[in-house]
Amino acid sequence: MERAKRNSEVVARWMGLLVFLLGIGLMLMVFVWAARLFNELGIGKEMVVQGNPDDRTALWDWLARWLVRVALLFVLGYLASLIAARGANFYLAARATPKE
Repeated sequence: MERAKRNSEVVARWMGLLVFLLGIGLMLMVFVWAARLFNELGIGKEMVVQGNPDDRTALWDWLARWLVRVALLFVLGYLASLIAARGANFYLAARATPKE
């Protein structure tokens, strides 16, 4: 009985640690995507400006795409942080000793 309980605690700790690391990995991926987005920001803007200056459609299209991408990055970053926090909570809950 004691051995089974101990094994389940070890499994729970490892699962919590893996979920935490998954969340950290997802956050790193979001940060890389954000860096790429902001590096491409200037290139896309230059392409829009080099076109017809009287045509504002291309500028609004570029701005709308950029805003959608930034909003998605915020959502993905938030979800990644929730996953990491859930993994940390899971790990700490498995580590806590129950009071008898």
